[in-house]
Amino acid sequence: MTITSDDKNIPSSPTSNGPVKNGPTPTPPPSPSSVVSPSEPETPPSPPRLFANIFGLPDTLKTLSSLGVAKCKVNPAQGILMGWQAMAYLAFAALFSFIVMASVSADLSPGLGRFLMWIVFPGTALVAVIIFGANLVTGDYMTSAISLMSRQVKWREVLYEWGITHSGHWIAGVVLGWMIIIGAAQLSGLGPLFANFLINVGETKVITLTWDQLFWRGIFANWMVCMSVWGAFRTQEVISKILLISFPLGTFFATGFEHTIVNHWVLAAAIWQGADYTWGEAMWNNLVPVTLGNIIGATFFMGMVYWYTGGMQSWLSPEKWKQPHGSYKDLARAFKDTISLMFVFTALMPAAIGAILLFGVEPALGIQPGTNNPNWIEPAISIGWFVGLSLIVKWAFWPRKPWYKIPAT
Repeated sequence: MTITSDDKNIPSSPTSNGPVKNGPTPTPPPSPSSVVSPSEPETPPSPPRLFANIFGLPDTLKTLSSLGVAKCKVNPAQGILMGWQAMAYLAFAALFSFIVMASVSADLSPGLGRFLMWIVFPGTALVAVIIFGANLVTGDYMTSAISLMSRQVKWREVLYEWGITHSGHWIAGVVLGWMIIIGAAQLSGLGPLFANFLINVGETKVITLTWDQLFWRGIFANWMVCMSVWGAFRTQEVISKILLISFPLGTFFATGFEHTIVNHWVLAAAIWQGADYTWGEAMWNNLVPVTLGNIIGATFFMGMVYWYTGGMQSWLSPEKWKQPHGSYKDLARAFKDTISLMFVFTALMPAAIGAILLFGVEPALGIQPGTNNPNWIEPAISIGWFVGLSLIVKWAFWPRKPWYKIPAT
């Protein structure tokens, strides 16, 4: 038989005597279980419990959380110096505001004096802190607390950061108070009106006001301070930052609420000027309740409110956050961590050293108000206490190896 060229291209079947015809392979019929009825709609995903993207809050929360992480990683010298700078700006602003208030209240009206304080205080205070680049611990009561809530840092890192920055504030408050009042004799040179005004302010804060009054005034003061900090990070325009910082900050200062870091300078300067209270009384009677109120105003009334509203952002790894939002287990953990941190910090910093000075050092040395209360012994002891405790927290309780990379700020 003759085989043509076309027959050569046709494969032969191993089970048949003739050629196999080319054609499509038959497809097996689908199983009944794989057939989807067109009348059955797909089940939609369950909606999230929280609407996390409202007002762009998650972006601001992540920015402030990363900023809080970076602040927790500064070395002790950096922390003290940045705290010193912030205290210096607040001291200059408070000094000028008191001069304006004393002059205008005596010659015109107290209302006009407070209005002018509302105008002049913010520019040299928190506007300079944020735009120039310094660190104010009362703002960190919100930013670092957000880092803790977001699980980017651990409580001991925040405790160190608060402590070392607080140390810089106290050193600057005492030293600048002496430099302005004793070294430069600034208020004495202006006349008794200004010196008496500063003394009256200090004695009102330490002797007249009660713990509960100072506590509530501390909440409102730092609530407004953190409004200013939050507003500054909601915009990139410098003019907008200045305005958003100035309005709440001026309101707190002109109203007369209590801010622990402003009081560092005010109480120290009043002692150098001759106020009728001691360093231990200043710590125990004023800074303890005001610090507690400041932390609550920042951490809970600002930080936790926005952290919850923004979806309880929870950090998982670099560039990765829990989506779409955190859980109520995260909220319970955040409450536990922040409340514990608040009480530990207040007990270790102003309360402990205040008790040591008031009930230990002053009776032992015979220190009395109005006589030998302007001394350097108690400020030196308190400085050593603040710095020493911060270093102990850093060197004894921190993990030896960082467990994450510092996020970009």
